[in-house]
Amino acid sequence: MLIWILILFLSAGAAAGLTFAFGPCEPWWFVLRIPLLFLAAYFGLLILYTLLIVLVSLFIDKNKPVKKAHHGMRRFVVETMQLILLVGRIRVRAEGLERIDRTKPFLLVANHRSMIDPFLPLTLLKGTEILYICKPEILDMPIIGRYAHICGYPFIDRNNNRQALKTILHAVDILKEEQTAVGIFPEGTRNKTDAPLLPLHPGSFSIAKRAGVPIVVAVSRSTEKALKRFLWRGTRVSFKVVEVLSPEQIESLSTQEIAERVGETLKTELAR
Repeated sequence: MLIWILILFLSAGAAAGLTFAFGPCEPWWFVLRIPLLFLAAYFGLLILYTLLIVLVSLFIDKNKPVKKAHHGMRRFVVETMQLILLVGRIRVRAEGLERIDRTKPFLLVANHRSMIDPFLPLTLLKGTEILYICKPEILDMPIIGRYAHICGYPFIDRNNNRQALKTILHAVDILKEEQTAVGIFPEGTRNKTDAPLLPLHPGSFSIAKRAGVPIVVAVSRSTEKALKRFLWRGTRVSFKVVEVLSPEQIESLSTQEIAERVGETLKTELAR
């Protein structure tokens, strides 16, 4: 939001300055050129900001382990996500955020239908750092992979049990040591089917059991439409915290039982 407001402020200043710098003209043209100059400055600054994002990413070494949390970079990424939502005309409706105790770490689980799904909680819960567990393929993506690496996002290879366990233990350490929330999509990948939900991976929930933190169950809606309409048409999406399972509630349950309970909760909510 701060970056977007700054861009609007600079665009308005540039439009006003250039309008008077060009000198007097016909009244109709004087009135018309103000919004035209504003739009030119607005999109010009957006392009410059995009170039800045690309330039900064070039200095991020994906092969260098991240030993210390880069809180400034995480805030930069969240502000950029907020800008993308605003520029893309994606309006987010939030429900149930008050159920989350933001003073303590938690495991956030939600359904997954679009690349912008992580944007919603990260921008709605600004001030609360959430590190998403990502697929290894994300690391190979230009720009995105570099920022995910420098922010300390864990990467999990579900086809490699040993590596997957290391990632789970790393996520537990993040919750315990950094006191930072961890987010995961237990479906394992984006749901591109007509089914409301893909089968959940039980192993995802062992993170909460090992760390002794609550599980925040959330549902995102209409995010798959947002990228198709990006810029050209506004899209209303929603993010709702449906349930919070306390450590005491999951302590005696197996990961399979937790997965079944969370799956039923998500399906019931998505059916509404």
